[in-house]
Amino acid sequence: MATRSNEILKDRQQKLSNSLRASCAPPSSTSRTIPVTFTPPKFGGSNTDADAWLAHLQRYVGYRQLPEDEAVAMFPLFLKDTAIDWYETLPGDVKNNWEALKDEFYSYFGKSPLDIFLADETVFTRIQRSGEKVREYVVQMQKLASRMPALTDDLLL
Repeated sequence: MATRSNEILKDRQQKLSNSLRASCAPPSSTSRTIPVTFTPPKFGGSNTDADAWLAHLQRYVGYRQLPEDEAVAMFPLFLKDTAIDWYETLPGDVKNNWEALKDEFYSYFGKSPLDIFLADETVFTRIQRSGEKVREYVVQMQKLASRMPALTDDLLL
């Protein structure tokens, strides 16, 4: 009886080992597989920073080494609510061109210069918070500065 149990256990271990080996093997196509938790969340059009979401999507597409036609086909799968409604109104030539699609998305959902100017927190108003590490503060300042169009070092000094 113990021998049969050992055989079953060894068989299960072998199957698990084969399964793990297969899941860790490089993909057969040029597209890389990554854990689902790394995929961009669905974008609904509000309550999400469109610039950050689009940057995440572009990193995802780049890491997966997706060709433009696959990126274009995948794009609407990450949209919901107002964003998918917006997508449905786009002309076919925009839906089929990765650069045009990103430009239209940014133009519609991205922050305008006025939005940036009227933001609650800007590079000119942000102060280091109590308990915030210097490294975190610097990263946040760099993020704010990157959003300001035509921001030069002379303007900051």
